[in-house]
Amino acid sequence: MGPPQTAAFLEALYLLRPTTPAELYWAGRAVLATDVAQVPAYTRAFAEFFAPAAGDPLPTAPADPPPSVLDTESEPLARLALDLAGEELLDLPEEARVEASEAERLRQKSFARMTAEERRVAALLIRRLRVRLPRRLSRRRRRAPSGRYLDMRKTLRRSLATDGEPARLGRRRRRVRQRPVTLVIDVSGSMTPYAHALLRFGHALLHAGHRVEVFTVGVRLSRVTDALRHDSADRALDEVGRRVADWDGGTRLATSVTQLLERRRGHAALRGAIVVICSDGLDRDDPRLLGEATARLSRLAHRLVWLNPLKGDPRYRPLARGMAAALPHLDLFLAGHNVASLDELAAVVAGHATSARRV
Repeated sequence: MGPPQTAAFLEALYLLRPTTPAELYWAGRAVLATDVAQVPAYTRAFAEFFAPAAGDPLPTAPADPPPSVLDTESEPLARLALDLAGEELLDLPEEARVEASEAERLRQKSFARMTAEERRVAALLIRRLRVRLPRRLSRRRRRAPSGRYLDMRKTLRRSLATDGEPARLGRRRRRVRQRPVTLVIDVSGSMTPYAHALLRFGHALLHAGHRVEVFTVGVRLSRVTDALRHDSADRALDEVGRRVADWDGGTRLATSVTQLLERRRGHAALRGAIVVICSDGLDRDDPRLLGEATARLSRLAHRLVWLNPLKGDPRYRPLARGMAAALPHLDLFLAGHNVASLDELAAVVAGHATSARRV
């Protein structure tokens, strides 16, 4: 095993985040046992190292697919789920394999119209989104071989070896650090079909970097960042469900955004950050209050993005009073109704999308 395979294995662990010995086994086998002849040796080495701690035998052949995936009326969906989950399909006929069109169909389908099985496959698609957090220049400086700023302390220290003559100048440059990203997700009744998918996106965002905050809004504001830190997205969402008491209730968006602006250390998550509000804008509060809150938020944030699932319908117009009051203060107004729109949001967060207002 050389350095390239080691790097590939570490990248696989970062992307898959295995939680069981079997998942770890398949992650290693995919990148380390590149030849069929290497599989027995890999299995023996893995068993010798991990089996005593695991307490049960490790797989030596492709495991049977979960019944919940195979026992479905949609054969392409079942095969797509297995493919996305990383299962080996060696025993399947070629015509049973999933075509790219099936994945693209699911990417374009609204979360509100998906079946339970399609939502499970969409969850795998969201997990595979490549989320990269933006970076910015910090005001702090660090020592560097070259840079536009002079490092006087290092220059003077070097000059001691040359009788006080600054023969070699020390240099400093500004640090590069992650830009904060804050996700505010509406979990009211009208957002129920989309809230789970948006929280899964928040989970992927949180595990892409450390300067991420996730809040839910309904009747009140709830911080769920710590709940989403679990490696498993399913367990993280279960923990969010236990912590959020106003799930599937009403919406007081203006009150919740104001609480976010006024809470202790709230500005640390907002100042210079990319703030994404995920809501349909159907608010019970005074629309004037929502307009004032989004105006304050836009002045603090680097970029204010509003994700509205209703915008996925071409006939939609932002005529709701709350949405109309917030719209003038937004940098981007996007849809968030399917996997493709979340992929677009990932590009916006990474800074790869245009900054023009889209209404």
